[in-house]
Amino acid sequence: MINIAIDGLAGNGKSTLARGIAVKLGPEFKVLDTGAIFRSFAYACQQAKIKQLSEEAIEKLVNKTTVIVSFVEGKQHMFVNGKDVTGFIRTETISQLASKLSVFASVRNAYVRIAQQFARENDCIIEGQDIATVIMPDATLKIFLTADEKVRAQRRYDELIAKGEDVTYEGVLQGLRERYERDSARGISPLKPTEDSVIVDNSDMTLEETIDYCMELIRDAVVKDRIVNIAIDGYVCSGKSSIAKELAKRIKFSVFDTGACYRGVAAAFEYMKLDESLISEEYINKFAKQISLSIDFVGGVQHVYVNGIDYTHQLRTERISALTAKISPFTCIRDKVLKLQRSYAKNNNIVMEGRDIGSHVLPNADFKFFCTADEKVRAKRRFEQQKALGNDVTFANVLKELQARDYADTHREHGALKQLPESIVIDTTNSGLEQSVDLCFSYIKKGLDK
Repeated sequence: MINIAIDGLAGNGKSTLARGIAVKLGPEFKVLDTGAIFRSFAYACQQAKIKQLSEEAIEKLVNKTTVIVSFVEGKQHMFVNGKDVTGFIRTETISQLASKLSVFASVRNAYVRIAQQFARENDCIIEGQDIATVIMPDATLKIFLTADEKVRAQRRYDELIAKGEDVTYEGVLQGLRERYERDSARGISPLKPTEDSVIVDNSDMTLEETIDYCMELIRDAVVKDRIVNIAIDGYVCSGKSSIAKELAKRIKFSVFDTGACYRGVAAAFEYMKLDESLISEEYINKFAKQISLSIDFVGGVQHVYVNGIDYTHQLRTERISALTAKISPFTCIRDKVLKLQRSYAKNNNIVMEGRDIGSHVLPNADFKFFCTADEKVRAKRRFEQQKALGNDVTFANVLKELQARDYADTHREHGALKQLPESIVIDTTNSGLEQSVDLCFSYIKKGLDK
């Protein structure tokens, strides 16, 4: 479940903010107005005409009062002993009485029971004064909403006047001050932010600005709280490696370099002084049984370990590249790398790029991108790369090699390059790196908002 806690001072728009966020998040998210639970007990107290608010009297009231939260056409309704009291609990009198009742253990215990059950059963936003500290200490995101007391008093005054209440600004301001003293000084669940609460001061923010700001916080928290896997496949020279690196940097994920894993295996083969001339299925199977493969990220850089030895700084030589090409096609090696890929992705936010990531390695990836571009554009990129390296090549030969590589990649018996129906196509023919990353990011942002 995704649980969002909104705590804060009275009169700063917690309820309105929660409803606005819920609209953005979609109908599957429910908003629990916890104040309505206290107000419902206050209504019951008012109807019972209890004159002396003692622990004994309130406990008896709670024991014979049934408060139920129900959603009717997406709106929260409160039922007290079977009666829908939703339209009767928004007066200033009920508000003040609810604050007084909230200090009683019997009322708070009933409230906690109702609210925690709601959180267990729903993707929800719960607002109140002790949501992060008591109701949802493990909430996905904890927001503590505050504002200057005069701003809060004006907002509450305008709200009450619009409802036809006979109040003065000075009276509302004094009521807020008294309520703050009660709420922050009470012995049971006092109003306060937690160490990991995000303080949001909306004194100078409109409602829409506050909603938008909180939505950014939610997006960051949801990504942090859940494991998200992003698969990027595509043709050679379509920009998938560069896009993967820049996208990962933007969303603060790691890039899983699959090629480095194969190179690490080749480096271990070299280190163990095995005989390249003996390479065969039997020989490589025996080798595979002798090695364990793992990775770690140190300072954002992927390190490859084989049998505990870090081969990271030995992976980019021509010798290792040639050896990798000979060893990597064997099923036992591919299975070993595949196991590592899936194991790491299961427990980490990751961007993984390659040829068969979305179709084979991570078939359940949260996002699947497929990079493509006109073959002549891709050939030009490769040609310019080769010329920059000082290689004597012609565009015609580079194009021919690229076409041969495309054919081989799409016709492999195992791990063939394919564009899946669910893949999001990123055509880089006429798009720069930044534009392509922006497009990927927009899809991810939209997907995580759902």
